[in-house]
Amino acid sequence: MRTSANPAPESVLVVDDEPSLRAIMSFIVQRTGAIPVQAPDATTARQLAAKHTFACALIDKNLPGENGLDFLKWLRSVQPGCNALIVTAYGNVDSAVEALRLGAFDYLLKPFEVDALAHRIKLALEQYRMRQERERMQAMLIQADRLASLGLLAAGVVHEVNTPLAYILSNLDWLDEELPSLRKGLERQGTEQRAIAERLEAVESTLRDIREGAERVRHIARDVRAFARDPGDASMLVDLREVLEAALKMALVHIRYRARVVRDYQEVPMVMANEPRLAQVFLNLVVNAAQAIPEDGAEHEIRVRLWTGPNGEACAEVGDTGLGIPPENMANLFEPFFTTKSEGEGTGLGLFICKSILESFGGTITAESRPGEGTTFRLTMPPHASASRAASPLEPVSAAAAS
Repeated sequence: MRTSANPAPESVLVVDDEPSLRAIMSFIVQRTGAIPVQAPDATTARQLAAKHTFACALIDKNLPGENGLDFLKWLRSVQPGCNALIVTAYGNVDSAVEALRLGAFDYLLKPFEVDALAHRIKLALEQYRMRQERERMQAMLIQADRLASLGLLAAGVVHEVNTPLAYILSNLDWLDEELPSLRKGLERQGTEQRAIAERLEAVESTLRDIREGAERVRHIARDVRAFARDPGDASMLVDLREVLEAALKMALVHIRYRARVVRDYQEVPMVMANEPRLAQVFLNLVVNAAQAIPEDGAEHEIRVRLWTGPNGEACAEVGDTGLGIPPENMANLFEPFFTTKSEGEGTGLGLFICKSILESFGGTITAESRPGEGTTFRLTMPPHASASRAASPLEPVSAAAAS
């Protein structure tokens, strides 16, 4: 019987206290093309599942020590993608309902037919593969959206970097001329000491300007680099205020000549999320808000809010005073490839990806809109336990001050 101490991705955990049944089920698993890994009890199975990932598990309901349903509950918590099948000789409606409630993929009675069990295992493995493929495709879509957002930001980044670079270079040209003159003056000393001191003061002021410009370039590069890097799957404690501010800075070139930013930051809890992906959500919403505002000379606003919901959840809003969304389009807003933008201006994936990212962190996103008055997107995320911070309220400020 072939087993594996270091299971491949499509390995099947076989948990049964009867050696003969473990051998039979392992043989059936091999017939499906997967690799069986045997465990005589829940304790051994826990040790294996703590080290390796399983596509599927066959679990006897009546195990020595911890029963199969308790193990199923634990397995679903550590490996939610594993499709577990409960196999028992003592089945009843109540235990079947409880197994399915705990997330079992299927519930089978002993004695079972070999072909029937093989068919169920194949179905479980196929669903696992389809889920893995869907997650892979979703990750590719998210990365594609990030690259599209970076392309959108490129012109703005060039503009933002060119301004400080221009006065850095002009000041360096001035210093290149001034320093040799100062050196010659120092050689003469005496009568020109006061003039030299004044000129040194001007040099110090120019150096401060250069430092300020260089700091602006560094901050712009840091923000773009943080957004562009591969975020992986790691989650961390995230401050929504910091993420929202970073998105506003990156989108500033799209906002500056269209609207002023109005902030309303109240106390909001920290959340457990992937910071670059959350920044991708806010950047999409802020850029969409800017693009929805017509260049009609009116005093438009982009309003951003943070507050704590009635159940302790972290809440955020990004709203605009733009064109709004027709009522007939609201139901399709978060569907993939749906867009109201002109051809070539949008892929229709932005809001779909925002929704997917938020849902992966346990969050939600909804939208409200009135044609001709604007649109508001509302986000909610569960708070991280015992982690909250008070964000001091800010006065409404213009978009230019957001830089």
